[in-house]
Formats: sequence, structure tokens, C-alpha cells
Amino acid sequence: MPVKKTLLTLCGGLCLGVLIAAAPVRAADGYPEGYTPSEPTETGATNILARFGALSTYVNDQLEAAGGDNAPECFRDCLTVQINSILECLDQKNTYATSESCEKDAAQQAVQCDPKCTDG
Repeated sequence: MPVKKTLLTLCGGLCLGVLIAAAPVRAADGYPEGYTPSEPTETGATNILARFGALSTYVNDQLEAAGGDNAPECFRDCLTVQINSILECLDQKNTYATSESCEKDAAQQAVQCDPKCTDG
């Protein structure tokens, strides 16, 4: 009997874990689903490049999901435009505190890139 309870508990725990892992991820306010925004450090000034790093990670994840080097060229071009866009915006805003719109705008534009290039 104790073995049966242990196995039942173990199976229940595994099922619960799968359900939690499969739950939809809620997007951060103003960011596309699946995007992890940069976070300021608890102390001191956060380097503005943290925003670039967050977008770069998202773009790389999207590119890998679309086949990496085998992704359509138009998709890669679209993502590159967003990288250039955030760099230009960050150059103008110049501080982490004033540049959140750069990250949000570039992320929202990157999510619009079509990995299958069906948008003509």
C-alpha cells in the first residue's frame, strides 16, 4: 500500500508540473508574448545596453524558431531592421530610465515580422 500511494503522489505531481509548464505565458505590459523585458538593477544605474540585450535575445529566439540560418531572408532582414531601430533609439534616449519605449517599440515591431514571408 505505501508503494501505491507513493506512485500515485509521484504521478499526480508530474501531471501538475506538466499542466503548469504548459500554461500560457502572460506577456509583460506593452511587450509581445514570449518577450522577456530588460530589468533595472536593484542598486546603481542599469546600462542602457540591457534593453538591446533583451531585444537581441528575443530576435535570436525567433530566428532559431524559424530555422536559424535556413530562415527566409526577408524574415532575417525584418528582424535586423528592429535591431538597427533599437540601437538608433537608444542612442537618442541615452539612459535606461528614458528608453523603455525603444525596447517596447522594437519588440512590437519584431513580433510583426513574418517567419514565412507570406506578407508579400
